[in-house]
Amino acid sequence: MGLAFLLVVGIPAVQAQDDMGPKTQLGIRGGVTISNQNFEDGHLDEDPESKFGMDLALLLKIPLGGEFLELQPELHWMQKGTVIKDAMNGDITATLNYLELPVLLRLNFGGGLKLFGLAGVSAGYLLGGDLDGDSVTEDIKDVYEDLDFSGHVGVGIGLGPIEVDVRYNAGLSDISNADFNPSKITNNSWGAGVSLFF
Repeated sequence: MGLAFLLVVGIPAVQAQDDMGPKTQLGIRGGVTISNQNFEDGHLDEDPESKFGMDLALLLKIPLGGEFLELQPELHWMQKGTVIKDAMNGDITATLNYLELPVLLRLNFGGGLKLFGLAGVSAGYLLGGDLDGDSVTEDIKDVYEDLDFSGHVGVGIGLGPIEVDVRYNAGLSDISNADFNPSKITNNSWGAGVSLFF
């Protein structure tokens, strides 16, 4: 709800920088993720492998007193998960769809060709998921906790309204539902994306 309020309030102020100083900007971002899961304290003998997913987002850049430091809240639809090779039922792919809300601090460097760094925390809500293998396909939302907390770091480069960034998302919370799985499971992912700001 907090991000929705920021979007509603921020949209009328979206415009390029003028002689009054930097303004709040709205952006859209499309990208990909390479995600994996860490299993601890369980009985999974196979090593999980990475899987590709999609990442679509709305972004806000809110200046904090100048061009150098900005607050960047975001709202993502993001896919995470893992691939387990040679499991009892053959290769199994777990795909988890999250509504992700990162709140990031952003440092900007340079002029026309802008370099920037991002860091912050994120809360994700599990919208749904499925398990897809050679002999099994099922909904697995109940196997995982609804909430996933993580830390974000990233770097990027921008030219005018277009930006490209690379990020790492490190899971901070155990997402396994102990009723189904005794392992401690955390999500981790790399991501890359292209953003357009208005």
